[in-house]
Amino acid sequence: MRKKAVIFDMDGVLIDSEPVYIEMFRTFLQKHGCRIDERLVNTLAGASAGETWRIMARLWYEEIDPEELHRQFRREYPDFQIDYRAVVNPGVRELLQWLKEKGVTAALASSSSEQSIQRMLQETGFGPYFSFYVSGKQFRESKPDPEIYLYTLSRLELPAEDCLVVEDSVYGIQAAKAAGLTVAAVRDQRFSFDQSAADYLIDRIADLENILEDM
Repeated sequence: MRKKAVIFDMDGVLIDSEPVYIEMFRTFLQKHGCRIDERLVNTLAGASAGETWRIMARLWYEEIDPEELHRQFRREYPDFQIDYRAVVNPGVRELLQWLKEKGVTAALASSSSEQSIQRMLQETGFGPYFSFYVSGKQFRESKPDPEIYLYTLSRLELPAEDCLVVEDSVYGIQAAKAAGLTVAAVRDQRFSFDQSAADYLIDRIADLENILEDM
């Protein structure tokens, strides 16, 4: 197998968490009488934390600072957490086991916070499959800036041509391509993602086995 490492995004790839977050944001907006622009709401999928609250501020009923809106959300939903075990995408565990058996390194590069990544890895039991994880909170710029992937490559000590990235969102795909990486995108038509820049489109995470063996 030519690829020596696979770098995974988290939300939308390992777990189907984006619909859960979006529904919670929609409920929050409706509770406060905001007009729901579904096109704009859908852009929340794959957005960084900073971009999420800038989008939410545009949907708010009055002008508001995005950081203040985030604080208000946290006050109203202090205990909101996703049940990560309930939203694991089918076939992920089997693929991670297959990569381990093949001697292919798995790394995780997500825009989510370190706390969220740690909890996901613990609750799902995926932790032992990953050599390391990287949180977008470590960097000044979020995806689509390639910094998170360039840093991940430096941690792997591998050139871009030896790695495959698995993404789903427009920003994630753009970030990986800007870092010179080959990208397989998990097809998702719910959020109007433009995934045309990806090198491969897959309907199931298990399809990566065939892609990797054919390379």
